[in-house]
Amino acid sequence: MGTTVGMADEIERLRDKRGDQDVKFAQVADHLRDFTDISPDDGSVVQRIAAFLADVEDEPHRHENDPDHGLG
Repeated sequence: MGTTVGMADEIERLRDKRGDQDVKFAQVADHLRDFTDISPDDGSVVQRIAAFLADVEDEPHRHENDPDHGLG
């Protein structure tokens, strides 16, 4: 399953802008909640992202062997 060009661009913008920062997942959760407060129509997507991040160790990590996806 791939990403759309626009989504990939925003993911790379995030990586470029914030990739060197150390953050706690509590901070990410706060930002996700802030986002759903200003964009409630996107709340279900944010909930899916939060669930993915909460259980990420149980998910396949295609980026582990792909240098184009961060941790190669």
